[in-house]
Amino acid sequence: MNILRLASLATLLALTACGGGGGSNGGGNNPVNPPPPADINLTGVVLDGPVAGGTIFVFPAATVQAALAAAGDAEDRVAALSARDPVATLERGADGDETFSLTIPGDRANQVLFLLFDGTDAEDGTFGGEPFDMESVIQVGDAGSSAVANITPHTTLIAVQARAAIDPDGDGTVVQDEVLAAITDAIAATVGAFNTNDLGERVLADDVDPVTSTDVENLTAASVSVARLVRLAAALADTDAEAVLDALGADLLDGNLDGNAGSDVDTDTAELVATIAQAAELGAPEDAEVEAVSCAAAAHQLRRACEFEALDEFMVSKAICADTGSEDAFSTCSAALQTPLDEALEECGDITEARIELCDEFDDAPHAPAFGPAFAASFVDPAAIGDTVDVNPLLPLQVGNRWVYEGTFEEDGELVTEVITIVVEDKIKLVDGIPCRVVRDTVTVDDELVEDTNDWFAQDVDGNVWYCGEEVKDYETFDGDEPPLPELVAIDGAFKAGREGDKAGIQLPGDPEVGDFFRQEQSLANAEDAIEILAVDGSATTPAAVCTGNCVVTRDFSPLDPGVEENKYYLPGIGKILEIKVETGNRVELVETNVTP
Repeated sequence: MNILRLASLATLLALTACGGGGGSNGGGNNPVNPPPPADINLTGVVLDGPVAGGTIFVFPAATVQAALAAAGDAEDRVAALSARDPVATLERGADGDETFSLTIPGDRANQVLFLLFDGTDAEDGTFGGEPFDMESVIQVGDAGSSAVANITPHTTLIAVQARAAIDPDGDGTVVQDEVLAAITDAIAATVGAFNTNDLGERVLADDVDPVTSTDVENLTAASVSVARLVRLAAALADTDAEAVLDALGADLLDGNLDGNAGSDVDTDTAELVATIAQAAELGAPEDAEVEAVSCAAAAHQLRRACEFEALDEFMVSKAICADTGSEDAFSTCSAALQTPLDEALEECGDITEARIELCDEFDDAPHAPAFGPAFAASFVDPAAIGDTVDVNPLLPLQVGNRWVYEGTFEEDGELVTEVITIVVEDKIKLVDGIPCRVVRDTVTVDDELVEDTNDWFAQDVDGNVWYCGEEVKDYETFDGDEPPLPELVAIDGAFKAGREGDKAGIQLPGDPEVGDFFRQEQSLANAEDAIEILAVDGSATTPAAVCTGNCVVTRDFSPLDPGVEENKYYLPGIGKILEIKVETGNRVELVETNVTP
């Protein structure tokens, strides 16, 4: 039986080979349809922050420009792209993660393909809400192969530059080799311009291709940094993120992020490129050789904080404009915001320069005062000052000591009189393990309270008086209030050594020498006062005290107020008797005291 089956099979094969079996066509061979080429698998991540949802469309180089043009004018971008005959489409689940996998028909093997991501109904894991629309570009391999094609802000910039190389002659011809060369140049330019995260840390090496990299952690850090820049620039320029990405791509066509989009772009794009370049520079260190742990490094980081604070105020102001209720009012309101922002950013630069100048006086060393629990033995009992412990003659911290100062000067076109009353109270405040004497400082202007502060001072065994912190309350009295009671409006300047990075400093030295500099306090971006000893033989006359060649004279200043300086005169045994504001010459004089030498 098996022999019969084999014989039948042999006969069938012979008939087939001869064109028999009833299907012959003049004795020729039957055409056999070859199998279709195997599909190509593309995987990757969608990152702004990590992105879930949205739709990915794939187009060949020959049709991508037309697809984007149609989508740009459409109310429904997804529908418009779908109607342009994409090679492949992937609708991603809103509850998924940043990864994706899609199938490309095998007949697209070895072609340059553009991936267009639409963020409609997508969710951004870092910034919230919908991410912006992004792109990517890749040359896929042979049929049946697999490839990685990420979609991120970096790949969007690469794709924007690559699209500029499609049909540059306008004759309808796409030269794939030219596009591939453009992709290579675009990767180098983009990675060169955007290879760090928000802290300036390198996350993309020069040989990294953001399109094909599988290092998701570094891609995410780099993507978030660029995404933040894009959002910032969009807000500054009153445009959308997609316009910013297009402009950035235009800027990078010459290989550098330099604010120069070349001569082939319109004026609006050129202006946007300049705005983006300004945004990209915000917070960048001015000196690439700054030591990581140094006074200058802190100053440059604080410049970033200052500029971001200015931008935060700008954004809040813009939100207030958006809440005006009419487009005309919004436009008028928004137009008035740019000048204050520019002035605030300029001030951040001035503050940084002032900080660096002060850093130079301390050989760029971080502020590391000998204060805190480990140094408790170096400080005296405040109750013993003036008894078993000699007072610092420039600031005698004996309970009950009182000083009253008065100054008259012009403010908003009117003469006002300021009175400052300082009293050493019978209170002790423990600050970072050090017992500090409480000194109350109140300020009135035309008899209305404007400030009420508790200052905390400690004295060490060498007679130096340390500033440990202060509790500040600023008040304002408003017309029309009955009764006209002072209203608490701010606590700016308050700090406490040992809390949130705040550090104590030397308010006044026990043995002052001309040329010495001291940080009196350090609460970064909040209170950064310093002094220089100018003289130990100064002379001054005030209603309550006179010094003739025996006053210690200081220059008091803060990097937070560049160009604002005061000269203070201290009479040994009495304390401060005079303040002179250098810029205006305004004087605040000692008019009353119960302190005697």
